Amino acid sequence: MEKHSFPVTFAGMMAAFLIWAAHFGAIYGINGLICARNLDTMELFSLPLASALVLAATAAALLLAALVLLAALWGGGPAARASEDPRRFIRWFTAFAAGAALIAILWNGLPAVQVPACA
Repeated sequence: MEKHSFPVTFAGMMAAFLIWAAHFGAIYGINGLICARNLDTMELFSLPLASALVLAATAAALLLAALVLLAALWGGGPAARASEDPRRFIRWFTAFAAGAALIAILWNGLPAVQVPACA
C-alpha cells in the first residue's frame, strides 16, 4: 500500500470543506457580478439569472460533497492511503466533515436562491 505525506492526507480529509468554501465563494461571486453588471432582470430557464446559477452551483457542490461522504463511508478517499493506525479516524473524520459540509452548502445555497440578488 502506497503511503502519502501528511499534507496529501489532510487535504483529502478537508475535501468537503474545500468544496463548501468554493461554493461559498461562487455564491457571492455570482451575486456580486449580477449586481455589478445590472443583470438582475435577466432570466435563465424562467428563473432569475442569479438564482439559476446559484442553484446550479449548489447542486454541483452537493453532488461533490456527497461523493466525498460515500467514498469515506466505503473506506476510500484519504483513509485508503493511510496506515492501519489512523485509518479509522481519518475515515470517520472525513465522513463527518462531508456531512457538515452538506449542511453548510444547503445553509448557504437556499437563502441565495430565495432572496433576490440585488435586494
